[in-house]
Amino acid sequence: MNTTPAKDLQQEAERIQYSLRSAFFFRRRREFHNFAEEIDKLEPSHYCWDSLDELGISRSSWEYVTNKGIPYTQIFCHPKVISDNPPLIAYYRLLAVLPQKGVQRLAFGINKMEEGKGRKLSLERAQRLSQVLNTYISSLIDETPTFSIDDAFLVAQMNLGAQVNGSWRNEIGAEGSRRVKELILTYFLGRGLVNLIIAKDGSRIAPPTRRPLADEIQGFVAMNGYEVIFGSEPDISIINPQGVLEAAIEVKAGIDPAGARERYGAAKRSFDKVLRENKAATTIYLASCVTESVRKEMAGDRLVRQDFNLTDVLLDEQAKENFFDYICWLMHLSGA
Repeated sequence: MNTTPAKDLQQEAERIQYSLRSAFFFRRRREFHNFAEEIDKLEPSHYCWDSLDELGISRSSWEYVTNKGIPYTQIFCHPKVISDNPPLIAYYRLLAVLPQKGVQRLAFGINKMEEGKGRKLSLERAQRLSQVLNTYISSLIDETPTFSIDDAFLVAQMNLGAQVNGSWRNEIGAEGSRRVKELILTYFLGRGLVNLIIAKDGSRIAPPTRRPLADEIQGFVAMNGYEVIFGSEPDISIINPQGVLEAAIEVKAGIDPAGARERYGAAKRSFDKVLRENKAATTIYLASCVTESVRKEMAGDRLVRQDFNLTDVLLDEQAKENFFDYICWLMHLSGA
C-alpha cells in the first residue's frame, strides 16, 4: 500500500520540475547566438543572388536590406548555405518565425537536419526550402517600416523560446540525467580530482582551461585512475583502473508518481545488464517521485544496491554532499 501522501509526491514533482526546467531553458539560451556566430563567418559575395524570385526574396525587402547595409546572409537564406551546413536551417527558420511543424507542412521535415543528424540536403531541396523561408522573411521586412536586425534577432529568440517550451515535457528525463552529469563533472574538476578528459572520440586529453560541458565529452579519468563514463543504460558508469565496471548510476527524473513503477522497471533492466558484467558492482538508483510501493519493492530487490532522492541531490546541499561522499568512497577518493 502506498503510504506516501499524494500531496508530498506532488510537491516533490513540482520542485524537481521547476529546477530542471530552469536549467533546461538556461542551457539552451545560447542556441540562436551560436547560429548567428556561424552566419557572421559567411561572406555574402561568395553566393549568387542574381535571381531573387527563385530565392523567394521580394525586390522591396532586398532593397531595404541593401540600404541598411545588412549582410545578405544575415537575413536571407541562400540554398548553398544550408546545403553546406544544414543545422543553419534553424537560424533562418527562427528569423522567419516559423515552427518546425510549419516548415514540414510548407516544404518538408527539417528537425533532424537542424540537429545535424539528417540526410544530406541537396541543392534542389535547399532551393525549395530557401524559397519558403525567404518568402516569410521578406514579408516581415515589407510589413515592418521600422524593421531592424536587432528586432529580427529578438523575435527569433522569442520563436526559439516557444519551441523550447513546447519540447520541455519530452526532455525532463534527459535533462535530469544531463544535470547530474554536469554536477559530477563540476564537483571533480572543482576539486582538482580530474587527471584526463575523455573526448567523444575516445582520446584522452588534459583538462582544458574552459570547463567542458558533460554533453561534449565521453567522461573523465580521476587522479587515481578510476574512470567516470557518461552514457545511457547506465547513465553513468564507474570503472576501476583495471577496467572493471565497479558501479553504475541510473537517473530517473520523471515527475509523474503514476509512472514511478515504469521508471523503476527501466532502471532495473539496465542494472541487470550491469550485474551480468560484474555481479559485485554497486548499482545506484537516483530518482525523483518514488512512491512507497516502489520503495518497498526496491528494499527487497537485489538489482538495486543503493538509492538517493534526485530532487534532494539537486536542491539540498547536505543531500548533495552525502551523494558525493558516497561516490568518492566508491572510487577510493574518500579523502577528497
